[in-house]
Amino acid sequence: MSTADAAGSWELVVGPEGSVPAEQLARLGVAPGAHLRVVSNPASESTAARKSLAGVLRDRIDDAALDRFDAALAANRQERIARVEETCG
Repeated sequence: MSTADAAGSWELVVGPEGSVPAEQLARLGVAPGAHLRVVSNPASESTAARKSLAGVLRDRIDDAALDRFDAALAANRQERIARVEETCG
């Protein structure tokens, strides 16, 4: 479990019985009896369940940018191949 605020972020480990050890909380300045609010991190939940990276960038890169990238790779393909052959023999 992690928690973050404007001052920084901390990594806390939930024990097998479902609690956070008092010494972890004490080093953050949390006193006994304090009330804590736990907020889930949807980004980490979705990546933890992910088995593959396929589709991760879907809808994040526009088609025109991808087309330009493909064209640039195609344009210097022979140059990249020659450089690898020179370096690796």
